[in-house]
Amino acid sequence: MEDKKLFLIDAYAIIYRAFYALIRSPRVTSRGFNTSAIFGFCNTLDEVMRKENPAYIAVCFDPPGGHTFRNEMFPEYKAQRDKQPEDITAAIPYIKRILEARCIPVIEREGYEADDVIGTLARKASERGFTTYMMTPDKDYGQLVDEHTFQYRPSLGGQGFEIRGPQEVCERYGISSPRQVVDLLALEGDASDNVPGCPGVGEKTAAKLIAEWGSVENLLEHASEVKGAVGRRLADNIEQIRLSKVLVTINTDVPLDVEPETLRRCEPDIAALRAIYDELEFRTLAARLGDATTAESDAEKPAETPKPAGVALPEPEFLNTPEEIADFLRMAVQAPEVGLAASVIGDEAMTATLNGLAVSASDRTAYIAMPDFEPERAEVMTLLQPLMASTATLVCHNVKFLSLILRRMGVEWTAPYFDTSVAHYLLAPEMKHDISTVALAILGHRTADYDLPAKGRSKTPDLRQEALAACERSALVTALRPHLTEALAREDLLKLYTDIEAPFIPVLADMEWEGVTVDVAELHAMSRRLGRQLAELEEEVYTLAGTRFNVGSPAQVGQVLFERLAIDPSAKRTKRGAWSTTEEILEKYAREHPIVALILRIRGLKKLLATYIDALPTMINPRTGRIHTTFNQIITATGRISSTNPNLQNIPVRTDDGREIRRAFTATEGCLILSADYSQIELRLIADISGDPEMIGAFNAGEDIHRATAAKIYHENLEEVTDIQRRNAKTANFGIIYGISAFGLSERLSIPRSEAKALIDGYMATYPRVRQYMDESIAKAREKGFVTTIHGRKRFLPDINSRNAVLRGYAERNAVNAPLQGSAADIIKIAMIDIHGEIRRRGLRSRMIMQVHDELIFNVVPEELAELQAMVTEKMEDAYHGRVTLEVSAGTGRNWLEAH
Repeated sequence: MEDKKLFLIDAYAIIYRAFYALIRSPRVTSRGFNTSAIFGFCNTLDEVMRKENPAYIAVCFDPPGGHTFRNEMFPEYKAQRDKQPEDITAAIPYIKRILEARCIPVIEREGYEADDVIGTLARKASERGFTTYMMTPDKDYGQLVDEHTFQYRPSLGGQGFEIRGPQEVCERYGISSPRQVVDLLALEGDASDNVPGCPGVGEKTAAKLIAEWGSVENLLEHASEVKGAVGRRLADNIEQIRLSKVLVTINTDVPLDVEPETLRRCEPDIAALRAIYDELEFRTLAARLGDATTAESDAEKPAETPKPAGVALPEPEFLNTPEEIADFLRMAVQAPEVGLAASVIGDEAMTATLNGLAVSASDRTAYIAMPDFEPERAEVMTLLQPLMASTATLVCHNVKFLSLILRRMGVEWTAPYFDTSVAHYLLAPEMKHDISTVALAILGHRTADYDLPAKGRSKTPDLRQEALAACERSALVTALRPHLTEALAREDLLKLYTDIEAPFIPVLADMEWEGVTVDVAELHAMSRRLGRQLAELEEEVYTLAGTRFNVGSPAQVGQVLFERLAIDPSAKRTKRGAWSTTEEILEKYAREHPIVALILRIRGLKKLLATYIDALPTMINPRTGRIHTTFNQIITATGRISSTNPNLQNIPVRTDDGREIRRAFTATEGCLILSADYSQIELRLIADISGDPEMIGAFNAGEDIHRATAAKIYHENLEEVTDIQRRNAKTANFGIIYGISAFGLSERLSIPRSEAKALIDGYMATYPRVRQYMDESIAKAREKGFVTTIHGRKRFLPDINSRNAVLRGYAERNAVNAPLQGSAADIIKIAMIDIHGEIRRRGLRSRMIMQVHDELIFNVVPEELAELQAMVTEKMEDAYHGRVTLEVSAGTGRNWLEAH
């Protein structure tokens, strides 16, 4: 028997739903194009295809411009709606191209909505023995449901679908026939479509009236019999109710030259579909194409193997003998440019195992496998050393990583280099920078492992496949270099790359190589001490709660606080029904309820123990006896450095327990720790960039900027400013450049919102040029789509003109703060490059070992201390000259805590 299952999809209902589902974390391509609506629509379509495998299908759109016969009858119809988001408008052509590639008909009719098109097709299909599923969340479609026509409704939770037939529709709305959905809507009205209905009549009242009178027409004939205010409202709005019923009735007689039989599925154009997915950078959907073709046909088909496109690659050569390796490398040394890529096991340069190295030069690519044993391994390294010290430009995707691996094996990289990952980072700082993403975005080339998710890759990979992938990467980086260089020049970013980011690579590599010593005995002592504190704090909690429970269980904490102790009768639950006990929620109760403050303290201590105190000893490299954190150059969009294993940037400094962790970071035997820290660099930069004379004057006079700000805001003499006033001014100083609101400031300072607003207003009156800078920065971002740092680093802000207030507000705050954070990042990088070079030039034995925010930490040979401290201070203060001088404070000690 023929399968006559027909799916009719309400395009815009699904598109809008998909777009707003990702509104807080939109998908954006490397070129800044928002693909949320397209991606969500495609995912939903894929899910339907896999689950239902319909034999017939069509996607129905509202007409361009949205003007229909309903607007002729009632000009106010949908008139209150906001203009369609520009990102959705831009997405529609792609969605239609995807549907065309999938061989799915697109139907729209001028003058009629998608509802009417679907209603007409559903009626025809029902008459001809089809079973029709109308895919939409809209309530209106309930009126079309019958024994052959169902509503296929995406669930509110975003997972799965709900199928509504006549029984489900009637039970849902308390009616006897699905056709009565029209009568309900005529009475209720529809705020989203601006259908007026009967004022004062909601869903429950409408259901009662229709249950009693059967239809709107019968109800209006007997309106005088309906008692009370409802009867009066019915009598006063008879014509409005009748008009509303016409507006909400779906037209099932649209003149269409489409018949249900013509909507049979056909085979998709996989090549066309893959090309669109590549353009949109939909790696997951592209990887799913094999499954999609299987799901969309009756017969099983093997997944297609993607063919690389966009750049021709040389056939890899595999070098097996020292003679072959030597011959190839002699040729490579003479080439002006050489591509390098490694096959490794492990993610950290100081512990990763090198399986082999791929080298591309003069249209040849070769793979040099690493022998398993010495001295053969050392012989290969000896052959490599001339290349790594040649005049050829060595091109690599992550120069730092490869240079450290080779350095561990005795090979020093002194040749010129170009890092394609860093170059791409400057061009698209908020995107991913793995070689597969960059190759596709820049060259249109799909790498061999493009479709393989990182989590799905084997920990014991096929060595030949890994070798082939390395050869591909080594050839790709040389193909990428001219395109990236041209793009950097076009975007005025080449100087930033050549003067800051490229020379910064060996600085980070040397810091990782040096590592830092930690005092394991001190950490164990901390662990024991905090363990005792935790036990005591938990006993206090049990006493206050009147019962023992698992303080580490959010569910049990919620039950104790909000059920047993009832600290807040209006406390909110999560979507799953549990009490919300996040840190943000509990902070609101901490001042009034001692038990909450204790629970937060316990959580903080447990986090310290797990993340740092108990974890740091396990991170010590057994070969060096030190911890070698990984400094990440291409992670943050602002340009700041991040670090992992451990994350040095997140070591707490606001609590005594957090600060104590610094005590465990010590100098090597016989040496000292030197800490050099920029003083209020971002505030100095906003004074300089804004040109505010009051702020510039306070800094250059050596005044305490927070006390000076308080004196001006509160109209006090400098010496009469109280500690509370200074604290408030300090919070305002830092908070305002991060876009803090009056509500946020009142929460932070525990003051009334009116007082917080007065504080912000006073701040802006005190420093009017700061306000002007903020407004101008936002205006420039709206015009250009990005903001820049002092040295030209760009922060792209695709949502700066968004009609969504949340997204736009976030972009506006970044427009103000990104130039400050980014400029501070650029300045400290310049200082680090200069200091690193000067240490080498002077032949000092002291070393820079860590960078944390605006602070540099050094392991110092005592007899070099005076020279190094003077040089470091000079270089840091000399890294930028503006209208406000930079100030550096430095200290020394046996450990980081003492030095800071």
